[in-house]
Amino acid sequence: MTSLLENPLPAILIGVLTTAILGSGWLKTGRQWLLYLMIAAILLTVGAVFLERMVITDREQITATLHEIADLVERNEIDAALEYAHSGWLEVRSQATAELPRYEFLEVSIGRNLEIEVFPKHIPPKATAEFTVVVVLGAKDHSVSGGRIPRFVEVTFLKEESGEWRVSDYEHFPPNAAFQVEDARRRSR
Repeated sequence: MTSLLENPLPAILIGVLTTAILGSGWLKTGRQWLLYLMIAAILLTVGAVFLERMVITDREQITATLHEIADLVERNEIDAALEYAHSGWLEVRSQATAELPRYEFLEVSIGRNLEIEVFPKHIPPKATAEFTVVVVLGAKDHSVSGGRIPRFVEVTFLKEESGEWRVSDYEHFPPNAAFQVEDARRRSR
C-alpha cells in the first residue's frame, strides 16, 4: 500500500487500461452501463492520483529531510543542519559538530541509489537510509581544494514525538562500501 502512495504510475496505468477497455466495449456495443463504468474508472484514477499527492509517507518525509540537510550543508549552514539531529542523541550532534566545520562545502549531491527502510513498530519508529553522496569541497586549512569526493553514507533516523524524522546516527565510508553491504545482504539471504 505504501508504494501506491509514493508513486502515481500504477494508479495511472491501471486507470488508463481500465478506461480504454471499458471505452472500447462501449464503442462496440453502445451499452450505457459501460460508459458509466468508464466515467467511474476515470474518476477513481483522478482520486487515486490526488490521494497519492496528498499523503506524505515516512519514506517521502525522510527523503525530503535528507535533501534539506544536504542543501544546508552545501550552503555551509552547519548550525541549521545540526537542528536535524535527534534531541535525545547528543553523540550525533557532537560527531557532526567536530566533522562538518572543518570543510567548506561547494556542492553536495545525493545519488539515485537512495534506499530507505522504515521500522514503524520500533519504539520510537526508526528508519535507515543508505546512499552515495558526492561532495565538492575545500578544507578551511587549504589541505583539500575542489575535489569531488564520493562517499557511501548510512543514516539512522528516529521519529520525534512531534512526528519529525531526526538523525540519531550516521556513518560514511569509501564508495565501494556500498558493494560490500550489498554482497553481505545477498549472502545472508
